[in-house]
Amino acid sequence: MKRTRSFGIGLLILASALLLNGCGIAVDLAKESVVSLTERTGSEHFNLTGSLPANFKLSAVAHYQVLDVEKCQVRDFTSSGTRTRVMGAAYDTALEAHPHEFSLQIPLTRHIGSCHSKLSRVRLNVTGYYGEESWQLHGHGGGIAVVDTRPAEAPRFAEDGTMLLRGMCGWMFKLTTTPVSRDQVIKLLHCSQPDENWAQSELISERRGLGVTVGRDELADKTIVLDIREDSHERPAVRRRWIETPSGWKPCTGTDTSERCQEPPVFKPFKMNGQECTVYPNCTE
Repeated sequence: MKRTRSFGIGLLILASALLLNGCGIAVDLAKESVVSLTERTGSEHFNLTGSLPANFKLSAVAHYQVLDVEKCQVRDFTSSGTRTRVMGAAYDTALEAHPHEFSLQIPLTRHIGSCHSKLSRVRLNVTGYYGEESWQLHGHGGGIAVVDTRPAEAPRFAEDGTMLLRGMCGWMFKLTTTPVSRDQVIKLLHCSQPDENWAQSELISERRGLGVTVGRDELADKTIVLDIREDSHERPAVRRRWIETPSGWKPCTGTDTSERCQEPPVFKPFKMNGQECTVYPNCTE
């Protein structure tokens, strides 16, 4: 199952107009409501399919470039002028408690009235949930850039019309510093693109971003397969604040002049899932 959200303005605009003061605004909103009925996509599309780990979901936001700016002007209700219409749609996969697959169809063109647009990029955001609390989640992004003609150095589609995009997403843990929840463990998600053997640098700064550039002229009816895997190896978000011991990672107290661990290290307790802990991830030694 998936949910699609269009950036187009729907029929509710007409109802909103009745609540606004000023006949001019109401008339413009009414016109826009009628124009919105003509919103449609072209016949050509590409497929974005793939797999996600348990407790992960994907949001794919398709952005479109208008072809004729003059024909894509709408009133800017925050000023007395006009602005260029924003064209796009968002596609959300379901969140499952087990590894799962997804399949999305993304149109190559969108139209509304006489305003026509072509797909320019698809922003990807992978969100992982690491607990049952509403705040125990984090996302990291990537993207598919769509250009008129594929650059020579960009990867090609295989003969069967597919292209594999690998993604490795790993958790980085840290302690909060806010007064209300100080020293509570939270996690940050980082996704990158490993090589064909799923290998990548130990240094986050040296890893490839999750993304690819494709040519619009060869994208119709093709399939990009996004294979997202979860890295089983967690690491501190800031290494100088944690020390690895045989029983796990321990947070340490910084010096008077820096956040680096004291020498010898002075460890401090922290909170995790409502418990007082001394070591991550097992809580107790």
